[in-house]
Amino acid sequence: MFCGLGEEGRELLTIFLQLVPATFYALGMIEGRKGFRLFVLGAVLHAAAMVIRGFEVGSIPLTEKHDNVSFMAFAMALTYIYFYKRRGLKEISIMAPPLVSLFTLLSLAYRPLNTIPPFLHSPWFYLHMFFYFVSYGFFGISACIGVFYLVTGRSEYETLQYKGNIHGWIVLSVALVTGSIWFYVAYGMYWLWTSKELWATLMWFFYGLYLHARLIKGMKGRPAAVMGVLGFAVALFTYFAIGPGKVIPSPPTQF
Repeated sequence: MFCGLGEEGRELLTIFLQLVPATFYALGMIEGRKGFRLFVLGAVLHAAAMVIRGFEVGSIPLTEKHDNVSFMAFAMALTYIYFYKRRGLKEISIMAPPLVSLFTLLSLAYRPLNTIPPFLHSPWFYLHMFFYFVSYGFFGISACIGVFYLVTGRSEYETLQYKGNIHGWIVLSVALVTGSIWFYVAYGMYWLWTSKELWATLMWFFYGLYLHARLIKGMKGRPAAVMGVLGFAVALFTYFAIGPGKVIPSPPTQF
């Protein structure tokens, strides 16, 4: 679809498609409805950019790091819109829009790849990646809510942080299950203890421990909020700092 643009033209298009929504996301910091409407416009333009990217690669754009980080930012944007409209969390507009804008721009740090290995063309793989980064959307915005609670001390925000992390943990659990199914279809085993899988498991246990302590042990207030914010730091470390570990050969399975 974009072959006529040439390599340089495609790179400029990629930058443009991320820069425009990132700008509108940042404008979401403007106080009042105007800022929120600009943020929503950024989300609409971001969705359009991902559709264009999908046509470029000829598949759902969730198979490599550039697209993954972009979708992670989009998931955070939708989560912020949900909390803003349904929960009335207008005060976190000072933190959430810059965070979404930052991750949208961060996707440009990774070169887009247009060649997708055949074994990734599986509905289980796409479901795994979709749910995995939706969980990051919940974790990221919940962390913003937790920081706002730590600054203001308003208890209702710590409760909302907890509820947001519950949603994120449930979605992450679905992501791990669908990922295991894809791994079994592709490799004949449900799990392989590479560093990436290990840290994904640790992230799941960390949030599970946080939710258990918050619900059963009654750990509330600042300790719970700090633990919830640290959970997002663990999630970011898991994705950005941990490599895939041992190199796994492409499976012979055809999808």
